[in-house]
Amino acid sequence: MTNKTEILFQKFVDGTCTQQELNELMDLLKDNQHEESVRAMLAKVYRQVEQTLPSYTYVDSTGSLLPEQPIQAETAPKRVVRGHFRRLIAAATILLAASLLTWMLLKQNDTFQHPKLAQPVTRSTEKKELKHLVLSDGTQVWLNAASELTYPTSFDGKSRVVYLKGEAFFDVKHAEKIPFLIHTGDVVTTVLGTSFNIRAYPDQQDIRVEVKRGKVQVSKADKVMATLTQGQALQVPSVAQEAAEVKNVKEAEVAEWTAGKLHYHDQPLKEILQDLERNFNAAITVEDENLLKEELNTTLDKNAGLEKALENICLPLGVKFEKKNGKYLIKSIR
Repeated sequence: MTNKTEILFQKFVDGTCTQQELNELMDLLKDNQHEESVRAMLAKVYRQVEQTLPSYTYVDSTGSLLPEQPIQAETAPKRVVRGHFRRLIAAATILLAASLLTWMLLKQNDTFQHPKLAQPVTRSTEKKELKHLVLSDGTQVWLNAASELTYPTSFDGKSRVVYLKGEAFFDVKHAEKIPFLIHTGDVVTTVLGTSFNIRAYPDQQDIRVEVKRGKVQVSKADKVMATLTQGQALQVPSVAQEAAEVKNVKEAEVAEWTAGKLHYHDQPLKEILQDLERNFNAAITVEDENLLKEELNTTLDKNAGLEKALENICLPLGVKFEKKNGKYLIKSIR
């Protein structure tokens, strides 16, 4: 690389390059005599960006995060057909310009160590509504009824952070060294790439995490509570004195609510009725408040309708339900 090219390159990195100098630099880089210099330059830029914003070096051409570090420029084969090399130089020039421009803008805005997150957005569902979301990294989220997810329009920096109220099933795009964090109050679930369900409704006392595939770590107030693997669930109590309990679950049942199947294991009637109110946008009350403490093991089919679900609930409890003025009342059989 000539001394002039080095000077122009450094000015571009420092953000002092004029438009004329930028055009001159790009023309010099297109010269096929600079093959080794271009490779060295790209490798240098890659290392600098990797040290400051690693997530920028783990994306493919579509913007999706990759599971491993891409092949660096210096590892490319040395025998290149000249026609192919010209195309390589052109592509490398574009890549170099884009990488350096991003790097330069971040440097000028003092965001090297603390990149600014994109503007957050919030997506929510009403009662009876489900929603499917695809985040910028390729992660898929199924949002259950009466739930809310807040996330940035794009993930920058060293982590991917979202905030959940309610229930959602996550299928997280794997990205080495770029964890995915879900905040539910003071409980944080951390993953690299897996699929799992989180249930954290404000009107329910406990937060529940179920893993369908992979491994997640659950912490509360900066204290690790458990690391869960495939087929495990953690019930995080809201009361600090109570211990969190890890249980085994059927993987097939995890987040089967996305297909209309509602599974309940030793769950209080109060929480089941709250769930039905969200899923069917209905009002359900009980005549005897003591019934709300009763625990049930049952599977309800949302597609069969609310009244069928209420029948399946009332039968083992020895009670019945009636509908009046659009509301449902569960009462004793007299």
